Amino acid sequence: MVDEFDLPLEQVHDLRHVVRRLTWFQHYFKKEADELGKRHNCAFAINDRRLGEAFLSWANVFERDRSDARLDRADFAIFSAGLMLRELLRAEPAAAKATAGIKECIPADPLAAICEFWPEGFLYANACLALVRAILAVDFNASVVLSPHFRDLRFWESFRENVAEDVGLAVPFFDVLLGREPNWSAPEYFRSRPALRDPHGFLAPPPRAVETR
Repeated sequence: MVDEFDLPLEQVHDLRHVVRRLTWFQHYFKKEADELGKRHNCAFAINDRRLGEAFLSWANVFERDRSDARLDRADFAIFSAGLMLRELLRAEPAAAKATAGIKECIPADPLAAICEFWPEGFLYANACLALVRAILAVDFNASVVLSPHFRDLRFWESFRENVAEDVGLAVPFFDVLLGREPNWSAPEYFRSRPALRDPHGFLAPPPRAVETR
């Protein structure tokens, strides 16, 4: 029998609920850090206490807002992943080691430059993106293509600068990465989400252009 920890995300039964288990999330995050490190020639030290704090803080907010999920369950999944990114950025459970030379390892890959610039933020965002894309694919039959901003170093520079001042902005920056319209004014309130103003919700076509702060 294959251990659930080793299954691809799309094959994890009831992923939308499994992700709410601390033990599973800890294993997943460490696996993601290991795989990202191997791809980009760096290593991450993970602080278990801080990782647990990030998860529990996210879980408290999730429980507070989960009754609103009925308004648009797909967009709530994206919102929840954005909140997870916020808590990871706040708790800082990962610390990159041996990042010098990432760009030299794969010089033609723009992601290498991004990972070298901000390895921890890149890890947190990748972990949350992979989770929510798998949930959207399995539970909502929605295939999400990442925005071109994902491969743009200038976007990540703006992302890092802005969340250093206001970590709540992680939520709209996360939306931009998924090609969705962000809400810069009240990013941490689900009922203010732009998707809720559209009669088709998340499944409506994304806007043609998005702006970052």
